[in-house]
Amino acid sequence: MHDAIDQPDSHASWTISLAFWLTLLAAISAYSVVALSPKLLSYIQLRHDYHATQVRLVGLEHEVDDLTQVVDSLARDPDFVRKLASVEFGARRAGEERIPVDEHLQLSIRDNDPVFEMPADSLPWYGSAVYPFAVNNRLRGTILLASALTLVFAFMFLQPTLTTKTDGNMTAATQRTPPFLARYRRVH
Repeated sequence: MHDAIDQPDSHASWTISLAFWLTLLAAISAYSVVALSPKLLSYIQLRHDYHATQVRLVGLEHEVDDLTQVVDSLARDPDFVRKLASVEFGARRAGEERIPVDEHLQLSIRDNDPVFEMPADSLPWYGSAVYPFAVNNRLRGTILLASALTLVFAFMFLQPTLTTKTDGNMTAATQRTPPFLARYRRVH
């Protein structure tokens, strides 16, 4: 019979303990969002800038390769020099006939379109999600206040109360004490 009475007590104690630790975890999570978001945003921006710089570097390397080929062709291929002069300066040989074509089909060495697209200046979706927590001081203060109040709530209300039983009844001092102060009361 005594075990049946202790069963709900241990279940309540286990539930209160679980609620206490989950509340602490929530408070720690809220604090870590505020504390780590500026650093995470800096990391995301630096990684984004690094990627954009790498793409630009590869594009410049391709452009240098193309220009190197043009320089080599100018030095070694007289036919290429003639064609280039006719395209750039309108020079023609006697009796040469020109056929007009669309502009996008004409020969041009200055057509240096980038091979790779530059990434957009905006941050990835997760960078946009972190941004308010990193820069909005009002939101950061609200989250820190909520974290502090959650901790106070956990330590005041989510602790098993200490009660002593005398002949199956709680003492009179414990019955009058609010639950969050009962643990600090000295029971005789």
